[in-house]
Amino acid sequence: MSGFAIRRLEAGDAGAFLALRQLALESCPAAFGAAPEDDFLQSEADVRTLFARRGDGAVFGGFAERLVGCAGFYRDKKIKERHKAHLWTMFVEPEFRGRGVARALLEAVLAHCARTEGVTDIHLGVSDRASAARALYEGFGFVAWGVEPRALQFQDVTVSLRHMVLTIRHAE
Repeated sequence: MSGFAIRRLEAGDAGAFLALRQLALESCPAAFGAAPEDDFLQSEADVRTLFARRGDGAVFGGFAERLVGCAGFYRDKKIKERHKAHLWTMFVEPEFRGRGVARALLEAVLAHCARTEGVTDIHLGVSDRASAARALYEGFGFVAWGVEPRALQFQDVTVSLRHMVLTIRHAE
């Protein structure tokens, strides 16, 4: 983990996170369900509101003098589904890939989920075009439980999503 630090993002990180998320949506459209124009995070105020909901999830950042990567999770709200968490907004700037930032971000998310009472499983969807991401998730023990064909369609691109799950080992 040399050359970068991982920490939970706070209100003061809203601008940097919003810029990184917009970069992710613009540069990797096949990896995210949202497009820049319809993302639910359109302003720093939206991000600060998200970060204030501490019981429903968390977003972590990878810093190399500035924010260069992010990953978060959120919990389902329905009583019968509160045991599920979902990985979202996993992204590392291209020039920082291959340095362990994504691995460290995923470790931070999983550690936080392991300390979150009632969370037993973390789910994700990974694009059929993202073999490196899929390999990372499989390396952590995520298993595929299904493929959603044509999950995303934009311009002339069609993307299928592989749905994966990991059962969380809670710290005792």
